[in-house]
Amino acid sequence: MPLKIYAKRSNHFDVGTHQDDKTVRINSRNYTGSGNYIGFQCKPAQAANGADIKGAEISPRVNSGFTLSGSLIGAHVDAYLKGTAAGTITGDVRGLNIELVTDDGGTRNIGGNVSAIRIRAAFSAGTVTGKKAPIRIEKMEAQTGSEQWDCVLELPSTNAGVWNDAPGTAPSTADGYIKVLVNGNARYIQLYSSAPTD
Repeated sequence: MPLKIYAKRSNHFDVGTHQDDKTVRINSRNYTGSGNYIGFQCKPAQAANGADIKGAEISPRVNSGFTLSGSLIGAHVDAYLKGTAAGTITGDVRGLNIELVTDDGGTRNIGGNVSAIRIRAAFSAGTVTGKKAPIRIEKMEAQTGSEQWDCVLELPSTNAGVWNDAPGTAPSTADGYIKVLVNGNARYIQLYSSAPTD
């Protein structure tokens, strides 16, 4: 029987540390078996009619009037292949894996959007010295045996009408397209089979 710890019915269950320089740690340890492991799991399931449900909420803040000598980061995720000794990864290495899933034959109506990633900003500031961009991709850093990105975006198939590769209907100078919606209207980014000369 797994150990379960509950808060009093009238209270939230708070887990915290007394000192600012101490961290709440969950399963930060070495796994020495050869199975499939999960560091921690959170799977709330709505079992009655309700409103919103969130799997997790992360919201670090800087309170009014205080400064930071570093950065404010909402969440940090890294998949770290440690050391220099050989050890083949047969599958993928993924920094963040997002899946939208239904059971086969699902019939739910969804009144809003279905988005794998939604980026929202309501951001007032004084001077922002850097750039404001919804996605920023850094060049891979140089190190011994370092690799570099193959592309900015991979679409690993064709999806007629949405993105395509050499459909045979593009202008003679082009070879494929990516569909985007701008202000609710379909627009197409034209693709080419060779890069321009730098």
